[in-house]
Amino acid sequence: YIQVCRGLMISAVFLGFFGAILALIGMKCTKIGGSETTKARITCLSGLHFIISGLCSLTTCSLYAHRITSDFFDPLFVAQ
Repeated sequence: YIQVCRGLMISAVFLGFFGAILALIGMKCTKIGGSETTKARITCLSGLHFIISGLCSLTTCSLYAHRITSDFFDPLFVAQ
């Protein structure tokens, strides 16, 4: 499970980074990106990246917390 958590957190970081880059490109004050419709689509894509990044982080934290909690309350779990 730790490898899954690591992969999801790395994905969240990269998605957040690309979302920030797309948000900078999609701003109205920049000259990059073309017309207003193109900028609006880029900004929506940036928001989608941020949402997916947040879901990856939420899933990672929930999965890790569930595993720690279930190990803590398991009477057959032997501590090292």
